[in-house]
This record gives sequence, structure tokens and C-alpha cells, in this order.
Amino acid sequence: MCGAYGFSVKDEREVYDRFGVVNKLADFKPRWNIRIGQMNPVIYTTADGAQIKYMYWSFVPSWAKEKRLQFSTFNARDNRLLESKVYKSAVPGQRCIIPATYFFEPDKKHYPKPPHPWYCFKLNDQKVFSLAGLYNPWTDPKTGEELYTYTIITTEPNAVVGAYHDREPAILDSTQEKQWLNPDLTEPQQILPLLKPYPPEKMESWRVADAAKNPRNDYPEVIKPVSD
Repeated sequence: MCGAYGFSVKDEREVYDRFGVVNKLADFKPRWNIRIGQMNPVIYTTADGAQIKYMYWSFVPSWAKEKRLQFSTFNARDNRLLESKVYKSAVPGQRCIIPATYFFEPDKKHYPKPPHPWYCFKLNDQKVFSLAGLYNPWTDPKTGEELYTYTIITTEPNAVVGAYHDREPAILDSTQEKQWLNPDLTEPQQILPLLKPYPPEKMESWRVADAAKNPRNDYPEVIKPVSD
């Protein structure tokens, strides 16, 4: 699972230049503790090019009558995408990338029962990276209001993440980003092979304090390393 991550870029121009988006966010701000159910920056493709937009973190399928479902949709397993009535229709043309600077995972390998210590994971060769995702513009049948929603896809873990957890978010490199967002690629065999564990030698991790578990704690100190 991936239920918390950070997007702590302070200069928004870094993001626009990095991803080549053609628009800007009205109220860009760094985030250190992003959680499920919040509105967060997501990049997707339109006829005008790559766009960045605030979307609701938890995928809401078009047929849903309510925004809050009876099951979780903040993550989607890569090996079940084509089997899922929730995600299958989004795979051909509703792919997105979620910009991040790090993500959190609980240590469930050494602590099978809660409370689980939390670990922070980042790439050691780039500051901002991309998490593969799917999005859907859902319309509330009661109000007619449109809400863009998204999920983060997870895959098998590499050795770094796998030391603590049995899943990791699917991370895309710069070449894969272009493929993932390419609207001309619609066949599963063209895009699903991009979802694979990230090279472990390019990733690092450290334990963080329990303050990171509280979604109200959205400040730089939540990623400060602590002793195991």
C-alpha cells in the first residue's frame, strides 16, 4: 500500500519545467504529509498537452452513487487492474502520474501487529519522481458537481521497500513517464510492463518519528530520521 507521501517542492517552476505542463496551479504549496481523501496535484494528458490539476485521492468510478465507497480505492494493485470493474476502463486512456518527493510505508515485516513504525523512502538520484496512477472525473448524481479522482498503482516491492512492506508504489522514470501519459498507447501489453519494482540501488530509506502518522502534522520535521 501507499497511504501517505510528500510533495515538498517549494518552487513550483521546478514542477512545471520537470513535467512540461502547459498550465499552472492557482495555489501551489509544498506538502510533507499528503493523505487519502485530500486534493493533491496530479498530471494527466489532454488535447492541449500535459496538465496539472488538483484531484481527490481515492478513485471514484463513474457508476458510483457516492464519493465515499464501502471499499478502499486509494491504491490499485498492478496485477488486478484488468480484472477490476473499478479500474479496468481507466487503463486505456485515463492514466496519470502523481508527482512526489518521497513516500511512507509502515514496517509490517518486523511488526505484524500495530503500532507499526513508519519508514520514509526517496530516490537518491532525483528530487521529484513520478508515481503511476489512474484518474476518473466523477459526477455527483445528486448535485451534478464534477470531481476528478485518482488512485496510486502499487507493484511488487524492491529489496529496500520489501524489507518492511509487501507492496510499493509503481515509480516511473522519465522515459516511462512519456509512455504512461501517451494517449496513443491504449493496449495493456504496451503499458502494463512499465509497472515494476524500482531499482533498489537508486532508493534509500530511514525510520521517522510517530509524528508522521498524524495527518495534521504537515511540516518538514515529519521526515527527520530517528534511530531504529
